[in-house]
Amino acid sequence: MSDGDVVLAQWQTYGYVSEATFFSPGESPTDYVTPMLCWVSSPELGLSALRRARGVTIYLFFFNGIALSTLTPRLADLQGQLNMSDLALGLVLSAGAAGGLFFGPFAAMGMRRFGSGQFSMIALVFLLPLLPLLGLAPTVFVLGLVIFAIGAVDSVLDAAQNAHGLSVQRLYRRSIINNMHAFWALGTVVGALIGAITLALNVSLTWTLSLVAVLGLLGALATFRWVLPKNWNSAGGDLDLAREIQAEHLRSIDPGSVAPATSVTRFRISAVPLALTAIGLLTVLAVIVEEVPQRWSSIYFTDLGVDPSRVGLGVVAFTISLTIGRFVGDIFVNRFGERLVAQVSMAITAVALATSLIAGSFYAYIGACVVVGLGVATLFPAAMHAATFVKGTSPETAITVVSWISRAGFVFAPFMVGLIAEQIGVSWGISIAVVAALILIPLSRILRAKAER
Repeated sequence: MSDGDVVLAQWQTYGYVSEATFFSPGESPTDYVTPMLCWVSSPELGLSALRRARGVTIYLFFFNGIALSTLTPRLADLQGQLNMSDLALGLVLSAGAAGGLFFGPFAAMGMRRFGSGQFSMIALVFLLPLLPLLGLAPTVFVLGLVIFAIGAVDSVLDAAQNAHGLSVQRLYRRSIINNMHAFWALGTVVGALIGAITLALNVSLTWTLSLVAVLGLLGALATFRWVLPKNWNSAGGDLDLAREIQAEHLRSIDPGSVAPATSVTRFRISAVPLALTAIGLLTVLAVIVEEVPQRWSSIYFTDLGVDPSRVGLGVVAFTISLTIGRFVGDIFVNRFGERLVAQVSMAITAVALATSLIAGSFYAYIGACVVVGLGVATLFPAAMHAATFVKGTSPETAITVVSWISRAGFVFAPFMVGLIAEQIGVSWGISIAVVAALILIPLSRILRAKAER
């Protein structure tokens, strides 16, 4: 009897699924040995539990996106309310990244203590009540402190929800992480629309963010039981065993089918710090490409003299295209691999954004926001995925380190854009994203060339 047959027999013993309902014609039990081993290791869980775990991960990404984007269309309004210069605004926004850099390393500790799923929920519950304080800040300094706290909590939430999502993805044995990030992007669309609509209706920022916080907490209360239990931590032995069986099965079919995880391992560079630094640098550049047009579009349009009712459309265009890109991203990643998708998309992104800035047109920049959103869609998920394949450390620790390094992008981008915008112009500040996209073309070699099978 094969390993797959043994697992199938165990699985059927628990009564979760029959061979007729689980397998398609022509499929072998061995094809599903990885998820089955993981499920069998925790017999109280079944296929429905895996689907719920995917659902709660989607919820985490979704509301995280809403929480971080509701303020974005109102940045220009907040800037005027507190009489901030472009440089001051950049420094204030950098405070969030600084908070992430300071507290980000604690994510690994939290995941080891509570598990990635439960710790994600804890972080979300701490994040949401901080939102209304943005509208209550009486000075630039206080606003900076609030954003610092939000960035600190968001950094651990980001690492934990990605770790949980990648654990679920391993059980599915195909790329689904882009789909999860798509719901984060969808959340930013919803958040941006909430911000834009409440601004048009003259609803205060405090009341707007209070509503978002209440809805998020109610959702967390309803779904917190759906996360994977702590003993399903991807660093556990059961998953390691499943990986080995899966790899052995693939090698038996095609000796060359098990490809190296990243170019770092392919070139026999085994130093964990070097590998994580390289992946972290990729996330920094990805953050710059993603954050610059998203956070500074309203400021750029204001500088162009665009009607105030339309300054938020750049953010909306970007986030809608980002959402679409992540919803379809898994299709392209599973077909072409994360590396090729990233290289082609970054080349197109650089050309589109540079062209729009040269044109200095409202419609050209809107078009560029659409292209940038589609282009950057798979980058950050791909980097997080690559981190889980760095040997010599647990996936949770690797994701925490890479997520922590990525916070440098949140510090660097607002500060540099604000400084350049103050001295030369907003368009020159936004051009940082063009440079980052060009660097990402060769750097994307560290991503996986083939999708998991």
